[in-house]
Amino acid sequence: MRKSFELLKAKEEKEFNNINCLEKKNNICFPPLYKIFINNFLIGENSISYEMFYHPTFKDERYLSYFTFSLKPEIDFSGFNSIEDSILFSKEIEDKDDIDYLTIGHCAIGGILLGLKGDKKDFIYYYDPDGYPNTHTKITDNIFDFVSSLKEVMQPEEYLDGVKFSQLYKNWGDKTWRVKE
Repeated sequence: MRKSFELLKAKEEKEFNNINCLEKKNNICFPPLYKIFINNFLIGENSISYEMFYHPTFKDERYLSYFTFSLKPEIDFSGFNSIEDSILFSKEIEDKDDIDYLTIGHCAIGGILLGLKGDKKDFIYYYDPDGYPNTHTKITDNIFDFVSSLKEVMQPEEYLDGVKFSQLYKNWGDKTWRVKE
């Protein structure tokens, strides 16, 4: 399965965000390594691609894989938030405009945070809402180390609602797996 930077999509040259305007507008200073990351990779909805299959009985697309952060704690990672959503979520969570962390990703439980200030700048944290009083756990030194520890995992066959792995196939150019009946 895929891992690390294989999971990400590089930005086209025309897709570069105006990071400086976002920083000024929201009174935020993105850490240097994160700024490099968001200038080179897509973030937000559909920024990482799951393996999907079309279920012929239910006539819908289903997940065939999911992503985990493979270091301790092991985390089921769902994807990156857009910059705008990251800022919005962070201000809502911290209930202030001068935020200390940026909510850059979402998980099955909790979220992935980026330290914005002082000795926390560029560090990546896992936010566990059930971990009170220790809700913030540092997991890597920067976004690149975080991505390096991501890996794709196949769903167990019993979660595929009667479909067997041996039934799955793709035609050239297909993005979604199909099921041989």
